[in-house]
Amino acid sequence: MISRRNFLAKGTMASLAIASSRSPLGLAEAPGRLGVQLYVLRDMLAKDFDGTLAQVAKLGIKNVEFAGFYQRSAKQVRDSLSSVGLTAVGAHCIQASMSDDEVHRTIDFCHEVGMPYVIAAVPSIKPGASGKSSGNPFESIGLEDWRWSADRFNSIGRHVRQAGMRFAYHNHNIEARKYGNIVAFDELIRLTDPSVVGLEFDTGNFIAGGGDPYPYLTKYPHRFELAHVKEWAGSFTPTVTSNFPKYANFGEGKTDWQKHLTALQRAGVKKVFIEQDGTGTGDELGAVRQAYQYLLKV
Repeated sequence: MISRRNFLAKGTMASLAIASSRSPLGLAEAPGRLGVQLYVLRDMLAKDFDGTLAQVAKLGIKNVEFAGFYQRSAKQVRDSLSSVGLTAVGAHCIQASMSDDEVHRTIDFCHEVGMPYVIAAVPSIKPGASGKSSGNPFESIGLEDWRWSADRFNSIGRHVRQAGMRFAYHNHNIEARKYGNIVAFDELIRLTDPSVVGLEFDTGNFIAGGGDPYPYLTKYPHRFELAHVKEWAGSFTPTVTSNFPKYANFGEGKTDWQKHLTALQRAGVKKVFIEQDGTGTGDELGAVRQAYQYLLKV
């Protein structure tokens, strides 16, 4: 199974693109706020797109994010979603390294599907003398690459806004990388314009890189519009490479989920997506079911 890091870094995204009453706030675990990033179910979707979406809907989930459209047209995607009562909130389908033509085609596709968010999941390496961006950001990314990506995201965000949608950036673990006293995530947040660039905070990824999500949720209220959540198994050594920790069932790791979900709610996060990947059991749908049912009872 291809890793998400290589999947994103090699540009495969671009080719695929065309309440519990016990919660202190009572909203963070509401079914209408929860969803799943469909990359988790990529093998199932590749074999049976419509059938997989139907199984997701049967879990009670209403919101999904895409990471590839499996050679389907925008109309086919929209019709498939409608037939099972799912809503596509967004898609991981933009890269800073894409040409303007690729960006516009992707924006048009997402607009036709009817999703409110268009999302970039990784930064890109600044183009060299050839004018092309190359290299894997999980292996080698410098501070200037982050700055170039931020500037590119501002430009892309303006195009997305003109189309009546919202652009957002989703982090992995490399945002916790430090360059002297500068943290990559801090620099990206500083240089992106909130009027055209929202943030999708993958708190699990940030923790995997050694970051602490709570100060960010406090410091930047309403900047994080969407979130991804995951559960890591036991203790692990943080890393800013593509070697991520092992997943655990929700509630079997070290996350204080009531604290976590409350912090997301207080920060103004609108939707929370499960991204429980690489369970090792081969039952990714079961992992999504377990996570969804657990979060409804926090």
